[in-house]
Amino acid sequence: MALDLSAVTDTLLDLLKNQWGAAPIWTELGSVFKPGFTGLAPDVAFAEGSPQLGLYLYHIESDTAAESQFWQPQVTTAGGEPTRLLPLALDLFYLLFAYSEKSYQQEQEAISAALRIFHANPIVRSEPGTVVPWELTLTMEHRSYDELSRLWQAITVPLRMSVVYRAAVVFIDPDQMPDAAPNPMAYTIVADPAQLPPPAQGPALLGTFSEGSYQPPAGQQVPLSHSPAAVAAGQTAWLLGSGLGAPGSSDSVYLLPPGGTEIDVSAWTVPAQSSSAKVVLTLPTATGTPPAGAPAPGRYQLRAGSGAAGSAGAVRTAPVAVDIAAFVSAAAGPVLAGSAPFTVTGTGFTAGATQVLTGTTALTEVASSPAAGQFSVAPGGTSLTFAPPPGPAGATVQVRVLVSGVESEPALWVTL
Repeated sequence: MALDLSAVTDTLLDLLKNQWGAAPIWTELGSVFKPGFTGLAPDVAFAEGSPQLGLYLYHIESDTAAESQFWQPQVTTAGGEPTRLLPLALDLFYLLFAYSEKSYQQEQEAISAALRIFHANPIVRSEPGTVVPWELTLTMEHRSYDELSRLWQAITVPLRMSVVYRAAVVFIDPDQMPDAAPNPMAYTIVADPAQLPPPAQGPALLGTFSEGSYQPPAGQQVPLSHSPAAVAAGQTAWLLGSGLGAPGSSDSVYLLPPGGTEIDVSAWTVPAQSSSAKVVLTLPTATGTPPAGAPAPGRYQLRAGSGAAGSAGAVRTAPVAVDIAAFVSAAAGPVLAGSAPFTVTGTGFTAGATQVLTGTTALTEVASSPAAGQFSVAPGGTSLTFAPPPGPAGATVQVRVLVSGVESEPALWVTL
């Protein structure tokens, strides 16, 4: 990737802007306060006069440990790869601060919302369509009061509430590797088949990944990502690894239910989008018996391989985790209209294994006709009905649905 640190800063600021309106604090307060978002230094941001939330890149360090792990150990005549071929690994340190000329509440509310957003998004990725995609982790760093005081003294403005975040690791591409020397031609002749070299290594799996988004009651669409993948009927997951989906490959993909027998779900693959590094899987749109239908919500595993299960020639990779969630429809909009009881449509709702929460309050399951604080699941699992418990009048809270311990993506809100 090109050395453009501003692209990382812009992505972090966009994360705050896009998820600001959906931060839990605004639901609790009943109103949204939105400051200006800036990547400028505090002394320049304070000169704006209006309330500001700043994310200032004030320090950079090299990450030698990450650099040293980039190359696999190899025996070469020179003893290793030249230094110029190592990537440039950087740790970026940001000062997160809030400023309001006349309201300490605005400063502290802004910091509160930013902390929750960064805590919910510890892994940040480049925008879709980036020429060279990148990924980094975002962690809060401990800094002593003396260190922060010296930093603010250097900025020459009065101390304000602030937190230091570390964004790492940002990799800058190494120089182009020189062309490898041609491999010498060699032949091995053996009389005993037991002395033949082992067969080439088969496929290997690294994990699963999925992306999605949801529409909050107010604001722009909010992106989501899950690793391990968390998908519902009709949604798509990536199975990541090596030696997968190559042209002519006979490897299949298998689903492992908890305590059950593996099921061949190769019919879920999307060949046009798959490669040797990933297999793209799209679940059927309705729940049922795999592979014809999406499995009931729960925690599953996936693995790849070939040959009949249990046969002498069967090959299987180590399994990786994948979560199947119930699908919650928001076709009529993110906020449920009308009066209680409300009906939620979708697929995968299971009586006795479903939980419904409004905000952080769990509702009680009943067989039918739910009263305040209760819900019921309709036969067939395509809808559920609930009545929220009493709460702050006019407050809008999220409707959370979990089936077999797996939470569905945010989709619906209800006004109390």
